[in-house]
Amino acid sequence: MIGRGAPEMGSAASLLDAAQGAPSARPALHARACALDVGVSKTACLIGAEKPSPRNAHASPILLEGLALENAPGFASGKGADFDACARSIRIALDEAERGAGGAVSHVTLSYSGPGLRGRIVRGGVKVRAAGVGPREARAALAAALQSAPAPGCAALHVLPIGYAIDGGELIPDPRGMPARWLEAEVCLVTAPAPAVEALKRCARGAGAATDAVIAGPFAAGLACTTDDERDAGVLTIDLGAGGTGAAVFAEGCLVHLEHIPMGGARITRDIAKRLETTFAVAERAKLLFGCVGGGFDPREAIEAPRLGADGRLESYAAPRGLLADAISLRLAEIFSAVRASVNAAALGGQRTPRRAVLVGGGALLPGAAEFAADYLGLPTRVGALHAMRDYDQLGASPAFAASAGVLGWRLAQTDFYIDDERPSEPSLRELGAGAAAAATRAWGWLKQNF
Repeated sequence: MIGRGAPEMGSAASLLDAAQGAPSARPALHARACALDVGVSKTACLIGAEKPSPRNAHASPILLEGLALENAPGFASGKGADFDACARSIRIALDEAERGAGGAVSHVTLSYSGPGLRGRIVRGGVKVRAAGVGPREARAALAAALQSAPAPGCAALHVLPIGYAIDGGELIPDPRGMPARWLEAEVCLVTAPAPAVEALKRCARGAGAATDAVIAGPFAAGLACTTDDERDAGVLTIDLGAGGTGAAVFAEGCLVHLEHIPMGGARITRDIAKRLETTFAVAERAKLLFGCVGGGFDPREAIEAPRLGADGRLESYAAPRGLLADAISLRLAEIFSAVRASVNAAALGGQRTPRRAVLVGGGALLPGAAEFAADYLGLPTRVGALHAMRDYDQLGASPAFAASAGVLGWRLAQTDFYIDDERPSEPSLRELGAGAAAAATRAWGWLKQNF
């Protein structure tokens, strides 16, 4: 989660103090959330709540109350005009979703899928002087892992504990209560450029909404569109967005790699426009109506795609469908090759090597995309469905809502949503990771440095 404030880098002791006692500026919340996925070409908004039932993942499906998909351009280059356009896009999407939910929301949880987004594995360890490992020692090990991987100019979106090693042994999920001389933590640290994160939050404020947290979009999409079994065995989630492509690898139930690839659907549309000698708008329409890759179509089929004439105006023209498919195929090949190179460079190895892939995002709806990806990745590949959400049948284009659905589910699963006497007094390992992320952001002063 995003930390608040940015004092200069402090000692390990101050880092631990902040992690143990980090105050929250967020008001008490009830079990209702609003998720916003703000992209280059669309803003998706979902409002949902837990159904009244015992609080566990299997017995508490989400009740979808409101949804909206605003196709106006949203968060783009970060220029002043874009802030205004982004705020308007968010406000329109919020208004539509609020009408469906029958009430207004004041806080939102955002997804970020833009440039500079990165998730990597880091490790760090500490001596254990107590009789056994407790929350304090777990926090200290997490802090040591964070200090081993400084990221100037970045904000920590997630600190996700993968496991803990006692005295150099194998990783275990929970070391608390065990005797140890040395405790090492391995975590997946997800960071994003602080100026970009702050700009996104500023857009939400411009739309009249405060931000609870900012979640990595590919991480959220993976939570929504992959199964527990897939995340345990090893799965690569590919989020084909307009502005870029997100790659997230889950293995042994944990996120182990994440990266933004700066190529997406908008680049494909520009390629089509150049190939067909037409405008971006015409190329986008042709892509949505006639776009496809692989086999299963007649490349000689004529499609209506007006092109720019000698006088600079559009004139009627019929282009062969194969010309459109060639432009799409060349760029998709480059995107999937870049994804494969990203995963290979992470050198995950062993049980963390992905065994299959799942396509999500608007680009996943392109006919033949999954089969095309399977050829380039060498992995069985399918188009993602919202497995984790049992109340999303009405979302016809579910891959386009993958990130927002994952953000909504993630937010509702957070324990700080519930203020009651049943909450355990000892923090969970997830809470320790979230506290360490907030403390790291404050202690390192990332928001004061240039990216």
